[in-house]
Amino acid sequence: MNLVIDVGNTQTKLAWFEQGRLIETVRMDPGVWKNIHNLIGEQSPKSTLLAVTGTIDPALMSAVENIKTHLLVLDHTTPLPFEIAYKTPETLGYDRIAAAAGAQYVCPYCNVMIVDMGTAITIDFITSEGRYLGGNISPGLQLRFKSLHEYTARLPLVAKDTEFPVFGSDTRTAIVAGVQQGIIYEINSYIDEFVRLYPACEFIITGGDASFFVSKLKRSIFAIPDLVLKGLNYILEYNTADKKS
Repeated sequence: MNLVIDVGNTQTKLAWFEQGRLIETVRMDPGVWKNIHNLIGEQSPKSTLLAVTGTIDPALMSAVENIKTHLLVLDHTTPLPFEIAYKTPETLGYDRIAAAAGAQYVCPYCNVMIVDMGTAITIDFITSEGRYLGGNISPGLQLRFKSLHEYTARLPLVAKDTEFPVFGSDTRTAIVAGVQQGIIYEINSYIDEFVRLYPACEFIITGGDASFFVSKLKRSIFAIPDLVLKGLNYILEYNTADKKS
């Protein structure tokens, strides 16, 4: 059994895998590590991969290190099952690395464009030959709403809405339509461009806002909520395969 720990900006996710199958996930607020040692120890994982967005919390590291497990901390030097063709791999977010690994795992030997809709929206691409070419970063849904409110004098803070027009008829609907339609047009344009460049291309969407947008896109796109976790486990399996043989 493997354990992967994904320490993100808003939540920490613990996921247990058995022979490549996700069997359990637990979500926690960052920094709340009470009883985490018992929680991890109950499952007795053989291997653990820890991935963080910033500084590793000493309490979390202590809890993991106290368990008899092979520990791997993901960074830009970690051996990967694909090539990173990125000029500054040391600045590449672990979540983007894991999403690329997840795409390769669920869709091997495919050209895949990955849309991760979290705090930021990332567009990443991995080729059928297993080369991660990089991608783009733009503000996510909530960040766009928040920025309009905080960096203008009179625009209100509004929330996402499943019902929104093409053009707004008042300030609230103008913001909702502008932000949400803008994201839809943005992603559809990326899809059109990648279809032009790579006619045999698959598309995967993941992240907290994926379910909100997936049905609004004009092309069929796979929604895989646990793509990052699957990718982390794939990386862990890749790094521990020789230890199991």
